[in-house]
Amino acid sequence: MFFFRKKDKEAPSNEKKAAKSMPRTKKVQFMPRKIDEITTLLNKDVFELTSFEPVNYYADKSSYLQCTFFFQEDYSEVYFVVEMFNNDFRTGSTPYYKGSYELMKKVVIKFGQRI
Repeated sequence: MFFFRKKDKEAPSNEKKAAKSMPRTKKVQFMPRKIDEITTLLNKDVFELTSFEPVNYYADKSSYLQCTFFFQEDYSEVYFVVEMFNNDFRTGSTPYYKGSYELMKKVVIKFGQRI
């Protein structure tokens, strides 16, 4: 009966475990880019996320990047992941990153929202 269980490709990182335990999430969408390029940029500096161009999800559903922030209610801990979506199906993802309140504030203000 053990042959029905799926094996995980890799063990979840500490950032992913912490992100999944956060009580709140916030999702924003950006213009599509290559996942490898994004991973390289974010490994250098997570504030590169602020340079991404916002996209209107409702106008262009065919291809977009979705950034999901996971955070505590007081914003003391913030984690995020960037995922590529094509026709509303996830086709790629970056690793989970530890962010900050300042990063989240700068990204969300691009969408006309204040936190």
